[in-house]
Amino acid sequence: MNLEHVRGHWLTSVVLRTDVEPSEAVVVLSSGEGTDVTLRLAGIVHARADISSPDADFVDQVVVRELPRYGPWPVEAHHLLQHHNNCSVLHWLTITGPSTVEIVAEEFSVDQ
Repeated sequence: MNLEHVRGHWLTSVVLRTDVEPSEAVVVLSSGEGTDVTLRLAGIVHARADISSPDADFVDQVVVRELPRYGPWPVEAHHLLQHHNNCSVLHWLTITGPSTVEIVAEEFSVDQ
């Protein structure tokens, strides 16, 4: 999925909930002009965040790749193979900038 339109937004929040079934993550990106984009993921199988600052960070790139249920995964996703369950397609979200976020989940949606 191409999320090029959120380049230059600010990473304002990352909320990961493991107390609900299925687990979920909500990532909010703000344009700074009152326009937010919310990325929602459910059925989390992997999450990693390296947040560089408690304040919002500029987003250089947001990419969501589909990892197939069957068949080979891209080479750059091989570090995630232990999360492969053959039960569903997985969605791999990566956000890069001063902070980095990586989430792999069964479901992905965007609210704008």
